[in-house]
Amino acid sequence: MNVVVTGGCGFIGSHLVDYHYNSGNSVVVIDNNSTGNNVNTEVTYINVDLSDVDSISNIERYFKSADIVYHMASSVGVKYIDKDPAGTLRNSININNNLFPVFEKYNNRVIFASTSEVYGNTNEAKETDVLKIGPPDTLRWGYACAKLMSEFILKTYNFPHTIVRFFNVTGRGQLSKYGMVLPTYVELAKRDEDIIVYGDGTQYRTFCDIRDAVNMLDIVCGDTHVGEIYNIGNTENTLTIAQLAKTVIRVLNSNSKIVYRPYEDDFSEQFGEIYKRKPNTDKMNQYYTSVYSIENIITSMC
Repeated sequence: MNVVVTGGCGFIGSHLVDYHYNSGNSVVVIDNNSTGNNVNTEVTYINVDLSDVDSISNIERYFKSADIVYHMASSVGVKYIDKDPAGTLRNSININNNLFPVFEKYNNRVIFASTSEVYGNTNEAKETDVLKIGPPDTLRWGYACAKLMSEFILKTYNFPHTIVRFFNVTGRGQLSKYGMVLPTYVELAKRDEDIIVYGDGTQYRTFCDIRDAVNMLDIVCGDTHVGEIYNIGNTENTLTIAQLAKTVIRVLNSNSKIVYRPYEDDFSEQFGEIYKRKPNTDKMNQYYTSVYSIENIITSMC
């Protein structure tokens, strides 16, 4: 099977690449290394900026022969988005405007990576929920809006696709430099340094191991999942951020202390925090149930 992974040097993308390479599939990675440099040297790697329309014709042949395309290429990370909101928006929209016509041209089977951000502040977010985007004065909503708009644009094209919305997928190999909370806490705990919890720490998230996520992504490639939307997450690993910090310290037997800090100390005034985010995974659970606990995830990152 011929597999193409856009954004295949990033965290989720690189794990997909390794999974399919180890399964004996032919894999092509298309990435510009903007937010990841996890390149599997055993696969074909094409360094290209997918937001540049002039570069697309040079890589069309890879999509022509693809049996499955995982479209993971996008800006990612709260710090990256907060630092350059304008670039984030343009990048996401331009990439999809460039690639969707190619997917349609070759009738590619596409798994499109969206985000749980489209649900806003929501508990038990379900794929069929009415989605709530906040005001443009809060920059964070721009990322959610760009992803949601891309979902709408995708629906105007005619190629077989499945949309997946990720809820804090994390695990071995994830970088902390873009604001990912769990690898940040693990790195600090391993050095017995203070762990920063923003606000009062009562905001909560669910954490899904990358190994579970990859298994789900493999499953939704099947023909029965065409046209569907799936939440990718693990509701068993639902913790407040304060609980997450305490769990990391406990599992790693660390001497780190928790320090509470206001958001405005490190983020722009337009950042905007999401205080509750938990998926309903009933739809995915019909086909796969996550197996890795938060303790498993933390241990795998050491």
